[in-house]
Amino acid sequence: MNYRELVSRGDLHYEHTVKRSEGGLPIGNGRMGSLLWTSPSAVKLQVNRVDVYANDRSTNSFNQRHLDYAYACGFVDIDFVDYGDDAFQDGSVRQHLSLYDATAAIRGSGVGLEAFAYDHSDVFAFKVEDGRKSPQGINIKLKMLRPAEVATKNHTAVSKLVMHKDVMILIQEFREGSYYCSSAVAVGISGREGVIRMNDELGGRAPVADFRVNKVLGQPNETEMRLCVKPETGSFEIFVASSAAFDENEDVAASAVKQLEAARNAGYDRLLQEHQLWWNEFWQKSYIRLSSEDGSAELVEKHYTYYVYLMASNSRGGKYPPNFGGMLLSPRGDFRHWGAMQWWSNLRLYYNAVPATGHYELMQPYFDMYSGMYDSCAKAAEQQWGSKGIYIPETVWFNGVEELPETIAAEMRELYLLRKPWEERSELFKQYAHNKHPHESRWNWKGREEWMDGSLVYSDKGWGPFGSTTHMFWNIAGIAYHYWNYYEFTRDRTWLKDRAYPMIKGAAEFLRHYPHLRMEDDGKYHMHNTISGEKYIGGKDTIQVMSALHGIFPVLLKAASILDADQDMRPLWEAFYRNLAPLPRSDHPEAIYRTKENEDPVWVGAIGRVLDDRQDIATDPMRDFILCSLETASENPDWFKTGKATLAYQQEMLGGDWGRAATEMSSVAVMLAGMGEAEGFKQAVLAQLECVNADREYCYYADTGKINYYDNRLTVREGVNAISAQRLGNAAHGLQLALCQSGPGAPGKEPVINVFPAVPGGWDAEFSLWCHGGFKVTSAIRKGVIATLSIVSTLGGICRLRNPWGERQVSVKQGDRESQICSGSWFEFETAAGEAFTLVEMKSEAEG
Repeated sequence: MNYRELVSRGDLHYEHTVKRSEGGLPIGNGRMGSLLWTSPSAVKLQVNRVDVYANDRSTNSFNQRHLDYAYACGFVDIDFVDYGDDAFQDGSVRQHLSLYDATAAIRGSGVGLEAFAYDHSDVFAFKVEDGRKSPQGINIKLKMLRPAEVATKNHTAVSKLVMHKDVMILIQEFREGSYYCSSAVAVGISGREGVIRMNDELGGRAPVADFRVNKVLGQPNETEMRLCVKPETGSFEIFVASSAAFDENEDVAASAVKQLEAARNAGYDRLLQEHQLWWNEFWQKSYIRLSSEDGSAELVEKHYTYYVYLMASNSRGGKYPPNFGGMLLSPRGDFRHWGAMQWWSNLRLYYNAVPATGHYELMQPYFDMYSGMYDSCAKAAEQQWGSKGIYIPETVWFNGVEELPETIAAEMRELYLLRKPWEERSELFKQYAHNKHPHESRWNWKGREEWMDGSLVYSDKGWGPFGSTTHMFWNIAGIAYHYWNYYEFTRDRTWLKDRAYPMIKGAAEFLRHYPHLRMEDDGKYHMHNTISGEKYIGGKDTIQVMSALHGIFPVLLKAASILDADQDMRPLWEAFYRNLAPLPRSDHPEAIYRTKENEDPVWVGAIGRVLDDRQDIATDPMRDFILCSLETASENPDWFKTGKATLAYQQEMLGGDWGRAATEMSSVAVMLAGMGEAEGFKQAVLAQLECVNADREYCYYADTGKINYYDNRLTVREGVNAISAQRLGNAAHGLQLALCQSGPGAPGKEPVINVFPAVPGGWDAEFSLWCHGGFKVTSAIRKGVIATLSIVSTLGGICRLRNPWGERQVSVKQGDRESQICSGSWFEFETAAGEAFTLVEMKSEAEG
C-alpha cells in the first residue's frame, strides 16, 4: 500500500481565502490545536488546549446558558504587511493541508509559511518565507482573548503580557473559590532579528500600576504585544509554545518557555523530521480505500481519512478529550454555544469509530476524564438519587459532579424521585439552584431565562423536576460499554480489572438500585420515570434505559467471570438480568405507538403515557450496546426481526428516502450498515456528509450564517464557535461496519468477523481494520467479488468468521502449514499470537 498516495487523497486544497475563520486549516497534537486562517495581510491562529477551563463543577458564577468558557489561551497573528499590497488574496493564495505529514502550507503574494503542531511537546512550529522584492517588517502579534481583568460574580480572569528576553509571553489565570487554572503562551523566533514592543507607558518592560489592590478598576489598557521582525528576504522560524496547570505553584510561563527554547535549539527542520516520522508511522496502522464510477465512494473515503486525522490531532496525550462543539479548533475566542461542559450523546460520536482504526491511544483522554470523576459520580449517585454505583450526568463538568450540602441533597432526592410536589420546593433549594448552570443535567429542568428589573429569572420546562437530561441514564451504561469495547479489542486483563470493571459495575449497580426500578405483577423488573434522548419525559421502560439494562448486565456478568470477581453478587445479577422487562415494542397494549395487528411489531420509545406526549418508533437497539446487528439473527432472531421491521417502518415513513433521516448526530448510516442494508447505508452516508438537512436541524442556523459546512469539511451544527465533526464520526463508524463487522450477536457473547456485509453496489473497496479479539483483517472486493482476505492474530485465540463466500469451502492457510478446509455459514479456527492467515474460496472442479 502506498500510504502517502492514499492518505493524500483526503488533503485540503484551497486556491482561495476562507471567508470565515471556521474554514481554516486544522492542526493539533492532541493536547493543543488551532485552525490556521488568513486575513488579507496575516495568517492567524487561536491557541487552544484540552486542559484550560475557566471554572469547574463548584462554580456559582455561571448560571446562564453558553457563558461558561474554556480551552482558549490566546490569539497569534503573523502579519506580513505594513504599508503595501495585501499578501493573501483570491487568485494568488494557495493553501494546503497534508494529512500524511500533518503539515499546513499557505502561500500568498511573495510570502508564505509552513506549519505543524509538534507531536513531542506543545509547540506550533512555523517556517516563514519572504520573497518580495521589497521585504517588509513582519509583526507577530500575541493578543489576549478578553480585557486584561474580568470579574464575573465570584469568578476572575486575569491576563498579562510579559517580555522574557526575546520571548513574548501571555499568561492567564482563572480563580473562583478554591478553583484555579492557568495557561501560558510563549512566542519566539529563530534565524532573524526582532524587537518586542507593547504600547503601554513602559513599553511592556515592566508592569504598569502593579500596585493596585482592586482588580478591574484601572486595569491595563493594552491587550497585545508585538514581536517586530527585521525586514529581509529569505526564511526564518517562529515557535509558539503553550502550557497549563491547575496548581498555582506551577510556573506555566517557565514551562512554555522551556518547551519553546528546546524547539528553537533543535530547529524547525529537525522537529519536522521527527513530526513526519510519527505521522507516517501512524497512518500504517489501518486504512480504507474506496472507488466507484459515480465518485460517491471516493467522497466517503476522503471524509473517513480526514476523520482519523482530526481524532489524532484533537485527542491524544492529554488527560481530557476535546469538547464536542469546537474541539481544539474554535477560532472565535472563549465563548461557544453550549459552553464548556461535555455532552456524552455528542461526545460519543467522535469515539465510536476509533477502536477499529487500531489507534487505541486516541481513546485514552476520553477514559481518563470519566475515570477521573469516578469518586464524585459515586457520591452523586448516593446524594441525588439514593442509589449505588456511579451516576455520570449526560452533561457534566470536566472534573465531575459537585458534592452537595446534605440539606440540598435530601430535598433533591425527594423532588427528583417525585416524593415531594415540585411546587413545594423550599426557598433554600430555589436559591441554591438559582446559581447553578442550566445546562448541567442536575439543574436542566431550568427553562427559559431572562433579565427582569436587573434580576435573572428562570421558568422551568413544565415537567416539574424533569428537564431534557435530568433523568437520562443510558449514557452511564454507554460510557461503561466503551470501556468494555476497548477490552474486547485489546483483551487487556489489567485494563479490564483496573479501569473497565469499576465503571461497568458502577453503571450496572446504579441502574439496578435506582429507586424507580421495581418488579411488577408480570414478574419483570420495570423502570419508571426516566428520559430517553431528551424525550419520552417521565416514561416507563423508555427505550434507551432498557437498552442500557439489556446491554450492560450481560457484560458485567462476563467481565466478573473473566476476573473471577464478585462471586457472591453474580447470582443476584443473573436473576435480575433474567427477569428484566423486554425492550418496549408496538405490540404492548400500553405502547406509546401501536402498530396494527397484522403488522410486525417495531420498537417504540416507551410504555404508557409520557409527559411530552411523544409517540414515536425507536431505533436505539440498532445503535448501542450491539443489541441488534446482522449477527443478532443467529443469537436472537426475534430481536433481529423486530430490528428489520423497525427499519422498514421508518423507511416507509421517510417515503423511501433515508437521506431525510441523516442529520449531523444521526446514527442512521451506522444502523443501516450494521443491519446489512447496503444501499440504504449509501443513501444515508452521502446525505449526512453533504449536510442536506442542515436548514431544519442545525442549532442556531441563522446565527452561524446558514452555512451547511465549511471548506475544511467541518460544520457549526452546534452553533457559534462550536465547530463539529460529529457527522464525520458517524460516517466513519458506518463505513467501518459496511466493510467489516466483528461484534457479537448479543452483549457478552463471542465476537464474529463479517467482511463486506453492506458494501454498496458499484463500490470497489480495500481495507485493513482492527477487530474484537485483536484480529487485524485486510481484504479487498472488486466488482462484487472478494479478491483477497487475510487475518493477523495479534493476541492469539479463536478466530470466528462469518463465511464471506456463503456456504462454500474456504482454504485457511498459515505460513507453510497445510491449509485448513472450512465450510458452512460460519467457522472458527485456532490462532497463536503473531500468526497471519490467508483465506481463499475453494472452487469446484467444474469451475477449474
